Amino acid sequence: MITSRILIKSSLLADYFKYIFPPDPEDGLCRISTTHPTGSLIIALAEPAPFAFNPEGEHVLGIAIPYSRNASSAIEGRWVFFTKSSMSRINLALQAEFDIEFAGYYRRGEQLGIRKMDIIEAFILSRNLAAESYDSLHKRVYRKELKSLKEIRRKLLRKAYYINESIDYTGLKSNETSGD
Repeated sequence: MITSRILIKSSLLADYFKYIFPPDPEDGLCRISTTHPTGSLIIALAEPAPFAFNPEGEHVLGIAIPYSRNASSAIEGRWVFFTKSSMSRINLALQAEFDIEFAGYYRRGEQLGIRKMDIIEAFILSRNLAAESYDSLHKRVYRKELKSLKEIRRKLLRKAYYINESIDYTGLKSNETSGD
């Protein structure tokens, strides 16, 4: 195993990262796995360093990268680091994965008739996310619902406008007034 440290942009994503790659109880390092797409990305973006590198930030996690002759031969026996660009890519991939998983989980719960609050709480508890995540996830759901309602309203207004333009009632008005 090759060890390194990585900066995650938020506590929510750091907790989700620990859910995907559970920390080893002995050393506390998150074990990266190539069976997970984000794990493969992390391994691909790891670069050899001439000295130990510790990123600075609030949500820095220790990781253990498995040695693979194909993927990590360039970093064998060396210190490993991630550039700012690499960490941004990893965070974007992690955010996208989180968004997709949460949206799918939420929609499935909605289809089963479960209340919004219960779905969000179950998602947070099942993934050991921070308790303050509830508000951000609740707001995310609210914004998506609001966006969906605005889109429905826009489509209905377009349909009403089209129908209104299609109905030619000008001749009806002139016939009523000419009978006087």
